Amino acid sequence: MNNLLTHTFLGTREEWLNSVADELNCRVFKQAGHELPPVKISCSWALGNRAKNKKTLGQCFTRGVSKAGINEIMIVPTVADSVEIADTLAHELVHAVDDCKSGHGKGFKDICLSVGLDGETKMKHAKAGDKLLTEIKSIVKGLGDYPHSEIDITERKKQTTRQKKVQCENCESIFYTSRTHIQKLHDLSPCPFCSEEGQLVFETGED
Repeated sequence: MNNLLTHTFLGTREEWLNSVADELNCRVFKQAGHELPPVKISCSWALGNRAKNKKTLGQCFTRGVSKAGINEIMIVPTVADSVEIADTLAHELVHAVDDCKSGHGKGFKDICLSVGLDGETKMKHAKAGDKLLTEIKSIVKGLGDYPHSEIDITERKKQTTRQKKVQCENCESIFYTSRTHIQKLHDLSPCPFCSEEGQLVFETGED
């Protein structure tokens, strides 16, 4: 938890996440000329997330892979700091506005900069700049702390049969799957996140 607040949000994690999204839409995205599409936000594991990959805090899925036809955003349960989560959510909401079409490329960057995500050295690490961070802290202070305690998975027992890594060169999403499934994939298989064909790179080598 952060030290900005003395109370915790009286509701579920998903209600808090969606309330933050609503506030960001009104205070930030609309002001920058963007309208958030319908989104569903959950506290859940991002596909391919592992304890060693601590930078994976959220993930946005394109509308094309959702049978509901909406963007779905997952915020991992390994973090609990309210401001950090709201910052991560702002990043994922940019993906939703873009419908994951640009990965972390120019289209994504343009939206990020317009809403105050400065990008640090790479856009895939885009975080709130000073102005947006001030707005996020105000939102969190008004709502209350994120009603969640972080989960520590660093001591989990490792799998005896390691899955293989697959990465999309277009959107930079990473997921892990079995050798058997990889054998069924081919050079033109679409990415499960951005739907771009022919961009999957498969891990090679023996375990």
